[in-house]
Amino acid sequence: MEFKSKFFVWIAVLFIQTVGMAQTPEPVTLTIKQAEELFFKNNFMLLAQQYNIGKADAAIIQSKVYPNPEVTADMIAYQAQDNLYFPTGNKGNFAAGIEQLIILGGKRRKEIEMAKLDKKIAETELTDMTRTLQLQIWESFYTLHHQQKVIEKYNKLLDRLQSLITSYEIQVAKNNIALKDLVRLKSVYVKINNDKSEESKILIDEQQKLNILLGLTSTTQTIYTAGDADLYAGKPLFYDKLLNESLESRPDMNQAKLEIESAKLNVSLQKRTVIPDITLRGGYNQQGDAFMNQYNVGLSIPLPIFDRNRGNIQAAKVNQEQQTTNASYKELEIKNQVLAAWQNYTRSVEEYKHIGLLINNDFDSVYNGMTSNFEKGNVSMIEFADFFEAYNEAQTEVERVKKQLALAAAQINYVTGTNNF
Repeated sequence: MEFKSKFFVWIAVLFIQTVGMAQTPEPVTLTIKQAEELFFKNNFMLLAQQYNIGKADAAIIQSKVYPNPEVTADMIAYQAQDNLYFPTGNKGNFAAGIEQLIILGGKRRKEIEMAKLDKKIAETELTDMTRTLQLQIWESFYTLHHQQKVIEKYNKLLDRLQSLITSYEIQVAKNNIALKDLVRLKSVYVKINNDKSEESKILIDEQQKLNILLGLTSTTQTIYTAGDADLYAGKPLFYDKLLNESLESRPDMNQAKLEIESAKLNVSLQKRTVIPDITLRGGYNQQGDAFMNQYNVGLSIPLPIFDRNRGNIQAAKVNQEQQTTNASYKELEIKNQVLAAWQNYTRSVEEYKHIGLLINNDFDSVYNGMTSNFEKGNVSMIEFADFFEAYNEAQTEVERVKKQLALAAAQINYVTGTNNF
């Protein structure tokens, strides 16, 4: 009976583990372009922002609708003279009327133009959000790649160190090697392993950021080859060309121009608001004021004597000046952003090419040679430990430069509002 109970417990545990493994999302391998495709398909912030364009379309439809006519009807509820409720015929009275507001001065046309302009502004806001989120994708993608490559190299070094430590432990047990050399080797292992743990924390954070941007819940393996880095470093970019691109293509610059246009339209609308609208009326009265079955027509128009909308006109003019100033500031900001991004990109390209000349396949050959000579006893522990740490730092620096180059390219895309890369 006891065996039977243990058997069922074992089956239950195995089932739970199997279900858990089945529910674990499959890892995803992505290039930066594939990541961007997922972003356009899955990003919730981008999808939510698109609804603003739909709302702007609805506002255009509403701005084209003319005001509804107003219908009124009256009848006697109680006639005290004859003690009648809701009397009809000669003892009662029924009156009806209809009113229609006629909008003059082109105000409705201006409101339609402003609604259409609001849609353009919503579209530029969507484009600007897309531009910002794409920068975040590049930053998270290449930071994640950097962490993955660094940890991969750490694992390679730790595996080699563990192999050496195992070999040294055997030799120390035979009194062929001093214990202090084994301790020194283990201290190098501990330091590199601690560095790996710190880098792993950053990797987990970047993985989370990228997953949220791409709408994923799985582990992402990034692809960024030396050929990709060479393409980033090999594209000639000129400051004047980048500046012209940014002033023409940046959605926030286009939005600033649209805000000026919208402010001008509002000034015109506020001036036209002074022009009074006409209300046309038509009515029927059974008893009438002077005759039986009397039909009336009429109109009303407000006289712009006291309220000539001066305050709103002045506020609209001030807003126009403000938007013009904002656009000038935005242009200055863009010029400085483009200059900084171009300088940073140029520096990153130079550093990438320089480090490619300094750190190449010779490093791996020297690493293998040093390890082999150390195992043969031709290299001292101090020399080997110093080289091991220097080699680790050099490999980490290569990955940092590659990451920096990709992020500099991403910044060029961001500040110009185009896809140069």
